[in-house]
Amino acid sequence: MSRRYENWNPRSPVNPRNFEELRQVIFSNRHFTPTEALSYGNHGLADVLQVMSKAIHDGKRIALYADYDVDGTMSCVSWIWFFKAIGYTNYISYIPCRFKEGYGVNLNAVKHLIEEEGAQVIITMDTGITANEEAAYCREKGVLFICTDHHKIQPEKMPDCFILNPKFHPDQAYQELCGCGITFVLLRSLSSQFKVPNSLWIDLLALAGMATICDVVPLNSVNHRLAQLGVRAIAQSERKVLKLLRKGAHEGSRVDEKDVGFRLGPRINAVGRLGHAQDVIDAFIEEDPSILISSMGRCNDERKSIQKKIYEEAKARASQNSSSQIIFEGGDWHPGVVGIAASRVSEEFWKPSWLFQKGDKLCKGSARSIPGFDVTDAMSAASEYFEKFGGHAAAGGFSFLPENLERIKERIESFAREAKSKDPTLWSSRIDYDCELSLDHLTLELLDAMSDMKPFGHGFEEPKFKIKSQILGVRFLNDKETGDPRHTVVTIKGAAGMAQRVLFFNRVETELSRAKEAAFIVTASRNNYRNQVSLSLEGRDFDLYS
Repeated sequence: MSRRYENWNPRSPVNPRNFEELRQVIFSNRHFTPTEALSYGNHGLADVLQVMSKAIHDGKRIALYADYDVDGTMSCVSWIWFFKAIGYTNYISYIPCRFKEGYGVNLNAVKHLIEEEGAQVIITMDTGITANEEAAYCREKGVLFICTDHHKIQPEKMPDCFILNPKFHPDQAYQELCGCGITFVLLRSLSSQFKVPNSLWIDLLALAGMATICDVVPLNSVNHRLAQLGVRAIAQSERKVLKLLRKGAHEGSRVDEKDVGFRLGPRINAVGRLGHAQDVIDAFIEEDPSILISSMGRCNDERKSIQKKIYEEAKARASQNSSSQIIFEGGDWHPGVVGIAASRVSEEFWKPSWLFQKGDKLCKGSARSIPGFDVTDAMSAASEYFEKFGGHAAAGGFSFLPENLERIKERIESFAREAKSKDPTLWSSRIDYDCELSLDHLTLELLDAMSDMKPFGHGFEEPKFKIKSQILGVRFLNDKETGDPRHTVVTIKGAAGMAQRVLFFNRVETELSRAKEAAFIVTASRNNYRNQVSLSLEGRDFDLYS
């Protein structure tokens, strides 16, 4: 079917005459001014620096409590690598089990760390901003509780403790740092009191960059610079685990944000989604992590299979509830994979989505949004019926008792209807593109013009362009397992009349085989095949006009 998106929105009316004009259009569309030097300042750092420095100098037993995704695990690894660099050994890491403990800090884990592991200090990473009960317990036991987190602040649940959260920063650009980003800021400041090798900062930048891309925080000027430095650091790092991870993802020394976001990051996340993320920590600190690196690949393949099944089932159910403003569905679904499926369902139906595992005692799941709708605010409208919830505007995690399902759904549906009444355009699917491009621009020079803009991602989107061209031919690539058509390859007339291909991944577009001309929304990337470099165009949408 043509025109997947209802609205094609040009961000600029300019049709650039040359590549320098194109660069100006792209930056202007994103209201972006690059940041050369990162300086967080002292905002919220002083107290945390003081107590952590004292704890280390006093030899306190420090528990590192981190979330189970890339952002949390890379934050935890950052601390461990820092401790190893300064020769500190009195610490323990703790990653909650996604399936048994769920989202956020939990009291039983805190009790375990204090009573069985002898923790005198607990510092959280990428979690903890709603851990008021757990912080109170630590205070009662005389244990220092420090929260480093970047998630949205819920004042009624905010812990009474030392907090380092970029949301408190006066500069909005720094408010969007991810958990590993704020961990990097803290460790960088803490290092002024300890001697560490310069190579450590390449390694920690690699982790912070990976987390920034994989946690899908907005790539504003601050995060863009951090991710840019991080991608370079991944390629430069001499850490064995990073080398093996690159190799396991079939990447050489040349790494970009797509490699991180679609190959490296998912392999790390897959372990926490299907098993226990403590295995990720172990892989990053062991001398020979090759066995686990291999298992990351297997977990990722299994994750893809499970994700496909959840997506198909959720899609079928959502189709039967077309009148609802939201998708709120549960099933016998893997709680570690529902978030990725929710993203696909949200894009397919252009509705905010909540998918969860239906349990007899507890339901656990993930939410994903559409542009302009805050899923965490929506869950706040039903806060008394959730056991736990939290996250960002675009994504969140939650758990609730089965008997509260309908109450939660009604509250969120009501919240969504009110949001739609204020702005009906939110529910109209839309694809933004930068500008219309002449076919003469479809050369490798196009990629050269954009190369130093990388990385692209959420908030600094990969440039999209509208092109119009004759269709010279269409063929379909088959699925390797089923043999059925899966991808569509369209050959168009490109620069200087030369043939150019547009590839639609996971879409079988038979209408194109009967068309003579079409308009396309495309992204451009570099294709290396058998030492031949060429321009690769990925189709995002098309419209037949003859």
